[in-house]
Amino acid sequence: MRLFPAIGRISALLAVIAVMAVSQECGAAVREVGKEVLTKDTTWSGDILVTGDVQVPAGVTLTITPGTTVRFKKIGAESDRNLFGLDSPYYPQAEIVVLGRLLAKGSAEKPILFSSAETSPQPSDWGSLNFLGSKGNLVENCRIEYGYNGVHAHGAEVLIKNNRFSKNAVAISVKKEDDAVGTPGFGIPADITVTGNLVEGNKGGINVRVSRAIITGNTIRDNKFFGIWIKGQCPGEISRNVITANQKGIFFYKAGGMTIKANNIHDNLDYNLAIADEQSADIQAAGNWFGTTDPSKIAALVFDGKADPTVARIIVVPFLAERAADAGIKESSNAKD
Repeated sequence: MRLFPAIGRISALLAVIAVMAVSQECGAAVREVGKEVLTKDTTWSGDILVTGDVQVPAGVTLTITPGTTVRFKKIGAESDRNLFGLDSPYYPQAEIVVLGRLLAKGSAEKPILFSSAETSPQPSDWGSLNFLGSKGNLVENCRIEYGYNGVHAHGAEVLIKNNRFSKNAVAISVKKEDDAVGTPGFGIPADITVTGNLVEGNKGGINVRVSRAIITGNTIRDNKFFGIWIKGQCPGEISRNVITANQKGIFFYKAGGMTIKANNIHDNLDYNLAIADEQSADIQAAGNWFGTTDPSKIAALVFDGKADPTVARIIVVPFLAERAADAGIKESSNAKD
């Protein structure tokens, strides 16, 4: 006769245990990291709060698993949470400095988030995923927002694939560092591949300075100042991108070395293509779609030597008679472009 009350008590106990388990899962603790140098291969998962610089030294790999959120607390130049001096290539904001290797590989269903931890986030709340003289790095299927530079590199190799960059000061900025003598990667060009990304709503899109870059199959739009800015000799390729609704589509300063083809470059606010002062060599940009086949309309959105005789020309003919069908990321039918 006492069997049923006993069963009832057991059922109630199991129910309490189940509720506690769910509560613990939902309230999983945030892992806090910052002002530290990793000493061994490390994996981040769940919710990470970065409160200061984190360095991944040479020989060490930081792996970030799909679905992880990495949020950065805002710190300033006066903070005691910086590991490094504030001269280039380091940032006063909290950053992840990679001298070893970073593998941040999310998935379409579970992207990795890099963002601000502030209640009212703003661009430049945190520094960057900052690659210095390192190789074998991967940033894939991530959402990167509110950084000073979402990705920064000098003397480093990085594959940047299928990410979304938004609300950063500059989404991607890479260069050959010639000022900060003695820092890792000094004097070595960066080497990046940027493919399948949405670069949207940043102050600046992709900035490449005296480095190698393959920029292909991206949608780069609605960035306040520029879509792509090429400075100096930058061997590589800009192809099959959609570049639209930026203040300037592609901006050139003392630039050379890039192959520019099969892009849809149209409806940028000031110019689709523009040359800055001190550009002595012509820019070859034939074989792109400029939103029209009217030569006068195409020319009106190109700033070069015809408007300022002190700079070189941008050669856009022959241009494509219709948009490049395989340019940009694949989006739903109601998306832009």
